[in-house]
Amino acid sequence: MCFRRTLPALLASAVLSLAGCATPATQNSIRTLQAGDGDSLPRQLPDQPLALGRFHAPPELAGLASDGEISSDRSGWRQWLFGDPDTRLTVTVYGLPAGWRDLDEERVVSGHYGQLRQQRINRVYNSDNQSIRFTSERLFDLEGHLTASARYLVNQPDRRPLREVLLLTVDGDHFVRIESGSRERKTTELLQLSKRALAEFRAFQASH
Repeated sequence: MCFRRTLPALLASAVLSLAGCATPATQNSIRTLQAGDGDSLPRQLPDQPLALGRFHAPPELAGLASDGEISSDRSGWRQWLFGDPDTRLTVTVYGLPAGWRDLDEERVVSGHYGQLRQQRINRVYNSDNQSIRFTSERLFDLEGHLTASARYLVNQPDRRPLREVLLLTVDGDHFVRIESGSRERKTTELLQLSKRALAEFRAFQASH
């Protein structure tokens, strides 16, 4: 099955649904989660920590060499960095908040995508001279997993645009987030690169 509904409509339904699960929460708003890294990573609740030790990453992903790992056992997330001189890519895993685990997959993915989207916009608008333009936002089935994707351009005076791509999906009890960026590659190429990285990351988990 292929999902191609527009994200604005999905975000609207997710906002209403997530608001009903929070205690307390402002009506018509997504529940605000605690951040674990730069206001971008939801914090896993301490009574249900994500077992980070079960996740591993290969020395190379989608043709990009590993550039290290960052993790926080306390906050429940792990992130791997990959890159070459022209491209950077990160893979981040973290658990679903307990209040979201009974929601359907569409509400979870579209709702969290809305949070990530707003956080990216805030980082740009809090800078002195950047602007952002989203060129594509989709919710679709990717190899049996509901996935949100976004392509956007970050502009800065006297520099080539920074092209970025976000992939977000949920695998059972955790999110998998792929973020890539380049001033040299087009967003269509970055999207294919990110899909390849996600597939290779999943295959590596299955074999280790």
